[in-house]
Amino acid sequence: MVQLKIIKHIFQYFLYAFLIFLIALSIFSAAQSTIGSSFPFLVVKSGSMEPVIHVGDIIITIPVQPSEIKADPKDGDVIVFFKPPYCDDLRYLIVHRAIGVTEEGFITKGDANSMSDPWSPVPPSCIVGKWTGMKIPYWTGLGYLSLFVKGEIFPPYGRITLVLLIIVNVLLIFLEFKKIRRKVERTPAGN
Repeated sequence: MVQLKIIKHIFQYFLYAFLIFLIALSIFSAAQSTIGSSFPFLVVKSGSMEPVIHVGDIIITIPVQPSEIKADPKDGDVIVFFKPPYCDDLRYLIVHRAIGVTEEGFITKGDANSMSDPWSPVPPSCIVGKWTGMKIPYWTGLGYLSLFVKGEIFPPYGRITLVLLIIVNVLLIFLEFKKIRRKVERTPAGN
């Protein structure tokens, strides 16, 4: 019976931790949408940079000046930019390698793509940052969870699932407080 109680408490702690994680993810997503920025973390949505960066990876980026970008087909910097001509529209944020430079901007290409991007050159005004080389791998599931909750994969099930999980967790918290209150009421005064 004692082991069952321990398992129940462990399960409750995991539920609370998961709720806190979902709330933090929701706040992060809302803040990202409100301020119009996704930095320094960016969830990769396509496989155009495989095998270096996978769908669902969360990459860590830093702001960069165009003069600091190394452009080379083999080991050029992986840059984050708005797809021209949609500068400042988060729906068109791209993560590709800088493979060349022209007077108009940077020639870019996804590592998995056979040709350079048709919208190249990318003007310096559309460049937002570059990848630091650090990432949270796709196999952790965090990137996929973020894409799911934001409705970018399997819409609208991500948002519906988030709302249901929040309702269930609020209910569980309410029941826990109710149980604690009953326990306090049963405890004799003076103990």
